[in-house]
Amino acid sequence: MALQKGRDMVIKLGDAATGTVIGGLRSTTLTMGNNVVDGSTKDTNGWRELVEDASLKSFSIACSGFFKDSASDEAIRQNAMAGSIDEYTLVLANGDTIECDFLITGYSRAGEVDGVETFNYTLESHGEPVFTAA
Repeated sequence: MALQKGRDMVIKLGDAATGTVIGGLRSTTLTMGNNVVDGSTKDTNGWRELVEDASLKSFSIACSGFFKDSASDEAIRQNAMAGSIDEYTLVLANGDTIECDFLITGYSRAGEVDGVETFNYTLESHGEPVFTAA
């Protein structure tokens, strides 16, 4: 597989076809979590045994960038303040998409006297994501 450009990984507020790209992104990270379910008993001779496919699965997206005072910046701020669960789409560099409802669990903005205003967002999945290959 050829190397893929990180700048081609974008997040859209909404679906893959009509969603609005979140502007000013510099860094985007996708993390999938599978919590373990321990099925160990006295019969496992002191060794942990996990229950297959019983875990609580989750997706997290962390992103950061420069605040550009765009429509997407305002929409993200409103969603964060409202605590609403909204549809987001992660478009990977190869064109694959992951669509899911997310709750913004972290929202911060910062500004330095000699720099530009920046933001950090963390989104946590709500429900099962839909993967679509390019």
